[in-house]
Amino acid sequence: MRFGIIIPAYNAAGFLEKTLQAVLQYTERDKILVVDDGSVDDTSERARKLGIECLRHEVNRGKGTALMTGMLKGRERGWEWALTFDADGQHDAQDLKCFSAAQPGTGTAIVVGRRKISGTDMPWHRRFSNAVTTRMISSLARKPVHDAQSGFRMYRLDLLETIGYPREGRFEWEAQALVLACRKGFSVDAVDVATVYSGNGSHMRLVRDTLRFLKMYWRLAWTL
Repeated sequence: MRFGIIIPAYNAAGFLEKTLQAVLQYTERDKILVVDDGSVDDTSERARKLGIECLRHEVNRGKGTALMTGMLKGRERGWEWALTFDADGQHDAQDLKCFSAAQPGTGTAIVVGRRKISGTDMPWHRRFSNAVTTRMISSLARKPVHDAQSGFRMYRLDLLETIGYPREGRFEWEAQALVLACRKGFSVDAVDVATVYSGNGSHMRLVRDTLRFLKMYWRLAWTL
């Protein structure tokens, strides 16, 4: 199974180098691709300093758009799967081994890193939000999905056109990807990963991104 790692990054200069050093313990440089989503700091330079290829959006276009930019590049590289890994230290690089050991079936479109939510140091509002959105997305997908807010995932790249993922989007993109994959008849598998809360903060904006999620939810609900 040929796969590479896509790391979307926005104003991540303060912690990207540490994240990349951790990932490099488990894979080679040519299997990593950073997508700088219009940062105003030296995010791109931090990636290139370590010999990592970095694509750059001149303006901030959103996490979903950055992921799609990386996936299209991954297809050019001949990757079969793209593993997405957040830049902000919210994932444990050791869990890359869980994905590399996974054996997804021919009907699997996405493998989600399923975090343990209860009994962790994840803030209560994030635990609540994850539980609610996972239920909402499962209802739209017409089958149970796993950890709808997890950005630690693996996508099967030859299904990009079949599933019809949007070419642009922000944080709602990842939830929408689960729904679209399931509605096309593909399965969403899961591997268990560690729950990490780094305290680096999130670029998610509560009002703006909640409204985007709800807009996406109601649009897909009307097409049930």
